Amino acid sequence: MSTRLKYLNIVDIYMSFIEKQRHGKHNYYYLVKNVRISATKAKKVRIFLGREVPKHQELQKYLIEIEKKAVSKYSGKWLSKELVERLEDLRASAVVFHKAPGDVLPKDFLVRYTYNTNAIEGNKLTLRQTGLILDDKIAPEGARTNDVIEALNSSDAWEFVKKYKGKLDKKFVCKIQYEITKNTTCIVQGDYRDTDVMIIGSEHIPPRPSEVPTLMQELFEEYKELKKSLHPIELATLIHNKLVKIHPFTDGNGRTSRLLMNWILQRNRFPAVIIEVANKERYYSCIEHADKGDQKYFAVFLAEQMLEQYTTALTT
Repeated sequence: MSTRLKYLNIVDIYMSFIEKQRHGKHNYYYLVKNVRISATKAKKVRIFLGREVPKHQELQKYLIEIEKKAVSKYSGKWLSKELVERLEDLRASAVVFHKAPGDVLPKDFLVRYTYNTNAIEGNKLTLRQTGLILDDKIAPEGARTNDVIEALNSSDAWEFVKKYKGKLDKKFVCKIQYEITKNTTCIVQGDYRDTDVMIIGSEHIPPRPSEVPTLMQELFEEYKELKKSLHPIELATLIHNKLVKIHPFTDGNGRTSRLLMNWILQRNRFPAVIIEVANKERYYSCIEHADKGDQKYFAVFLAEQMLEQYTTALTT
């Protein structure tokens, strides 16, 4: 016999609840989570709580533990076992204490994200100027018009990606690129490029424009195939790197790839990551390794950035 109890609101996060079972003269309590293992099947993960329901603070520990048990086990193709375990601890903690991945983000996240992702591409706005544009709707004196437009576009693109619940396809990635490049000098907005391009400072030569549609479709199919088996950090790594390598757009490839990377992370209940302009050299070095077929450098870089940006705050 089991009875579902109405207890703390936090218990119901992602279908966790307390179950009471009667054996003889005593009640026994379990923390239970429903975990979907296929489109039509689900299983229950249980943790024994004892003959009494723990108090709120103690229950938090059990909630974190059941989240860790409920997560599908990833072996880690490029990440070490230790890194995977630390990432899963972070994800479990984020799920328990926040109802959505976006709730983990600090209040100034969008300003810092916009400043860094644009600065990597040569935008001259300072962090303070970016804040004036996004928070106060003020165009800083002396700022280049195109830089201001890029900051506003970055905010619009972030809001679009954050709310998008559909599948990864051409329409989605082209919409991201459009939001990033609208009202700028970018020649082709919202569609694949129709000319050859070069990546300044890189030895990699992107494919011809005639090859782009086929390569991008292969990317979408690869994502669909790997999203249930590859660790989300590694999946975000792979999609980011392959999109950069294909370079499907005349402009906005890096910013699109970083937004797409964060879309994958948040769909898998990880918080979004900021690639800081201070780490630009290492970031580009990781991409160069990926261009040559080695994804490990970027996967480790991304994992370390996430742990550095969120672990301390969540532990506190």
